[in-house]
Amino acid sequence: MQTTARWRIGRRAGMLAAWLWLMGAGLAQAQGPDLSGMWTLDDDASSYSPPAFSGGRGGDDIGRLFITHAANGTVLIGAETNGLKAWSYIPGRELMIPVGRDTSMLVASRWDGGRLIAEGTMGEMQMHEVISLDGDRLTIDVTTTTPDEEVRNRLVYRRDVPVGDCKQWAMPCKDFPQEIEGR
Repeated sequence: MQTTARWRIGRRAGMLAAWLWLMGAGLAQAQGPDLSGMWTLDDDASSYSPPAFSGGRGGDDIGRLFITHAANGTVLIGAETNGLKAWSYIPGRELMIPVGRDTSMLVASRWDGGRLIAEGTMGEMQMHEVISLDGDRLTIDVTTTTPDEEVRNRLVYRRDVPVGDCKQWAMPCKDFPQEIEGR
């Protein structure tokens, strides 16, 4: 009788462990690929007109991007010369990202397979951004729509040397993002 009870408990524990493992694998997959790194623009493979990112994010110099993809799923993106205007996404959540000089935009992001999709609106401007990774090639497709026009930019970046822990950078990272109350 004790052997049967132990067998049932062991079987249930094994099934629970397998279920937890599958759930963990699903969550890890839901985070998408690790986008971390220092990225250099491949001008020949890119096609864009300024501003390359909606609302001028990244400033005029988009030649290098620094991306940190944290364990909690936050993706923080900053340009080399405009570190104070870095923006972040947490897939499945809405966040404010800086655009322009003193403005921000509410943006929702999500994973769609291996692509990070971000969409936002600021006044009459709409932004749709798709970030995908293929080996050491990062592609960012940005569509900005205003009442007057639609601008489509494709930025292709190549991975450079690892950037290390962002707390060690010349402009160290801080606690991002600022969440919106009530969301």
